[in-house]
Amino acid sequence: MALNVNDAIKAILKTWYKDGVENLLFRNSPVVKKIKKTRVEGKEQAFSALYSSGGAVGANYNKAKARASVTSRNVEFKVTPGQLFSCYSMNQQEVQASLSKKGAYMKVAGNKMFAANESLRKMLAGAFYGNGHGLIGSVTTTDAITWTANSTQTFTVQGSCAMKLAVGMGVVFTDDVGDESDSKGPVEVTAISGTSVTFKNTTAASISLSAASTYYICYEGSTDTSDNPLLPMGLAGWLPYVGSRSGDTWTAYIGTNFFGVNRSVNVEALAGNFYKPGASEDKFKTVEELLRRCRRYGSQADMIVMNDADWKAVAQSTSLTNAYVTNGLDKKVKQTKGTSTLNFAFSTSWIENVYDDPYCPEGVFYVLDMDTIELWTYTNVEKFDNDGIAGNEPGKPEIPDVDGDEKHEMGLIFDDILNVQPGAGSDNGPDVLVSLSVYGSFVVLNPSVNGVGIFYGETPLGA
Repeated sequence: MALNVNDAIKAILKTWYKDGVENLLFRNSPVVKKIKKTRVEGKEQAFSALYSSGGAVGANYNKAKARASVTSRNVEFKVTPGQLFSCYSMNQQEVQASLSKKGAYMKVAGNKMFAANESLRKMLAGAFYGNGHGLIGSVTTTDAITWTANSTQTFTVQGSCAMKLAVGMGVVFTDDVGDESDSKGPVEVTAISGTSVTFKNTTAASISLSAASTYYICYEGSTDTSDNPLLPMGLAGWLPYVGSRSGDTWTAYIGTNFFGVNRSVNVEALAGNFYKPGASEDKFKTVEELLRRCRRYGSQADMIVMNDADWKAVAQSTSLTNAYVTNGLDKKVKQTKGTSTLNFAFSTSWIENVYDDPYCPEGVFYVLDMDTIELWTYTNVEKFDNDGIAGNEPGKPEIPDVDGDEKHEMGLIFDDILNVQPGAGSDNGPDVLVSLSVYGSFVVLNPSVNGVGIFYGETPLGA
């Protein structure tokens, strides 16, 4: 409804502006923020793990003595870092036009820096649940598609995939994760509506997708020319569930060296525990069974992670609605139903330790001992990782109205993560290229006390 005054009066009235810019982006991963960050150096980072006591034991001394030459059996993981970059450019005209609130809602440099930080946080969350190859989603075609240059196609993706995408991002479609040379694209995300995502073919040639085929969606540039992963290694590598841990595909995968270790000699010890029910089973019982298997190895599991949609189903299966009462003496919240068979797992209710992380792929969940999981980096990721939201609380960061980086002198590294370089310049004046860099990998120091599970009837991404 327009202001009901005559034009002569409108001519002296101003437009009122609220300072600052609202953040309309997805929330960040609550789990990645909880992970311990450790600074490392060198060409690789090694740690040793005992996976067998050797078996030189028995009621017959001579039999035990015969095996005494090799008792403790150890392996050495040699972790190599992945890498992740977030970039933006900034020119002199943009800086001068936004020096104060008279000219802009906020400084251009601060706005662009915040967006770069958020991009880095969200892709790092995607990497945490991946295996370094940038796999974030999949689509299944019904009919054959000829995707001409500069045209668009719209697909329905998983909710966790939509969370990892941003308008303007480049991705590739492939039927072989890790072989980007055989991929379709790159294509660019042009629109997101719930789980419906529109992609534009930015290549010069047409893209052909076969009918009744599954294509995986991967971040563009996640694999080198030798098909090695470039992103930081994540849980899908340390606690794999390839082929639901059965069949020829799994046998080939687990027999391939992982950071220098053949994990097939003792799978649960070296690649974590796994459980997928063979028949229909309530989700909370599936979680319970994986908890049991992890505790068998001495796990002090303090976090259960699953997609928020799966958590909703678990809550419904345990009848959690209206299942809480308050103890008037110590004010602690206690559960009255739904978890009587789960209480063995923790001294406190395990429900208090569930993190509903929307970046976790649907259908899969993790039981984690967080003391054994770290992010090893060359760079100071604390600079961008803390978004000000506590624990698993809802919310997302506000865009701070602070000075950007236009005052920095040219140099290679600022704050151990920020790189500022002269740009090529344009008709509008000189500019700079700013990049944030993360070099490192997620590390599961003791896979045996952690576990991954698949809910009945689900085929999660990469399974």
